[in-house]
Amino acid sequence: MRYVRAAGLLLAGSALLAGSFAAGERWLGERDATSEVHGVTDAVPRDEVARSISGHLSLPVILKGPRSVDCAQDLQAVEGARTHCTAHYLRGTDRGMTVRVVRVRGGEITYVHDAPHR
Repeated sequence: MRYVRAAGLLLAGSALLAGSFAAGERWLGERDATSEVHGVTDAVPRDEVARSISGHLSLPVILKGPRSVDCAQDLQAVEGARTHCTAHYLRGTDRGMTVRVVRVRGGEITYVHDAPHR
């Protein structure tokens, strides 16, 4: 009876761990965001892009994300448009990344960023 209970606990623990990895992988893999285009400039302001990226790079439970993110320019509402952003971490390391527009629909654009690199 003890072995059956231990096996059941082991299976339940394994399922929970596998589910956690799957959810974490999905969360970390999602690097896209959708923002409304500013009507006057037909672009998303660089501050809004930076806030979105900062949120993607921060873990929901443990704060390991950047202390700030800066983007070089506004993100134009044109598929394929790019801007460069830099994530500034607590230990003084800066990591660059490219942000690229993947879809423009009406007044919204969807953009993705690559993984931060040195």
